[in-house]
Amino acid sequence: MIKNVLISACIVMQASSLAFEDDLDMLLGEAPAEQQTWSGVFEANLLVLDGQTDSAMGTNQFARLESYTQLWQGQWVNHAQIDFDYVNHGWALPMFARPDVADRAVDLEWQDIQSHHQWHTQLDWSYWQRSFSNSSLTVGRQPVTLGLGRVFSPTDPLGAFNVFDLDRLYKSGVDAIKYDYFLTGSVQTQSIATVNNHDHLQLLQTIKGSLAQGVWLVTLAHREEQNYISVSAQHYIAGLDVDGYAEYLYGSLSDTSETVFKQDSHQRMLLGLSTKVGANGMLAVEWLQQTLAANTQSDYALWQQRYEHSNITNLGIAKRYLALSYADEWSDLTRYELLAMQNLIDDHINVSAVITHSASDNLQVRFALAYTPSSGPINSEFEQFSDLVQLGIRYYF
Repeated sequence: MIKNVLISACIVMQASSLAFEDDLDMLLGEAPAEQQTWSGVFEANLLVLDGQTDSAMGTNQFARLESYTQLWQGQWVNHAQIDFDYVNHGWALPMFARPDVADRAVDLEWQDIQSHHQWHTQLDWSYWQRSFSNSSLTVGRQPVTLGLGRVFSPTDPLGAFNVFDLDRLYKSGVDAIKYDYFLTGSVQTQSIATVNNHDHLQLLQTIKGSLAQGVWLVTLAHREEQNYISVSAQHYIAGLDVDGYAEYLYGSLSDTSETVFKQDSHQRMLLGLSTKVGANGMLAVEWLQQTLAANTQSDYALWQQRYEHSNITNLGIAKRYLALSYADEWSDLTRYELLAMQNLIDDHINVSAVITHSASDNLQVRFALAYTPSSGPINSEFEQFSDLVQLGIRYYF
């Protein structure tokens, strides 16, 4: 029953919106002015991959069409996306596999995978949102962000970005009903109900407040795999001119997850510092520790298998990581982002960079790379990945 209610809330308005507008025309005797806008983005990249024993070349492309419609005193937002990937050697194609989003009750996607190429089409966002005097309601497939981390997202189970993503343009949507309520000018609550891909109801309740020079956030979650509580805080340290932030999560695992992970609970801890550098630069350092992960290299394969059988967000297979990110502008038209991440269990690092140049108001030229320096035998987490060089364009319309 609960699943049917949520699915109806996420989909029925798509089928009924046109009928509603027709009925409204009949009641009022005239049609209101149509308030709908369309936009989108197209990206195409050429890429070279250097794997453990072989190299490959190919292309990855996507087009995303966005529409925004005024409906029922709110706004109806739709984002549909189609992706195409091609490589000349089939071993590299799984690198472009898109991870399943656990909190989706309805399958609104299609894919076709061949030996050297694949197509993937999905309705990534489709939600209706309305604001009230001190609250807002959002229903449908929507992006939801939790937590304070810049690189890692230890408290966010809702379609969080992979820490190794070179492109974080759009966060995956989840099928949810979300209600935001402002208790006071400085305290806000957020209630979220989703249904996951096993048809189980998931509930999250957050309360967020402002400090004189920072914020705090508490989250309670009931999910199929775990019940957890997390606490986050950010504070500006004037003496060092930095923002310090920390997050802690404690979760009790379900019986099924206990069987998979051989533990009855798990914890995640994040410590971070960020500071502004110059006029437009931003530097951040983060340290992450988690208990649902490997403490030795020999256990990597085991933990990869465990996460494949779980909907718990995977932040990596090692217990501890250190990350350093820096973003700045070379000029008004050119921006770059750098990320260095160290696996503190096997002491290997992975570095990535993205350079974006605005050739016009609508066109960007992009260069990206990801590289893991070799160090002895291929026995680290990062050395399982292929090095990548990517050159492409992004066009907004």
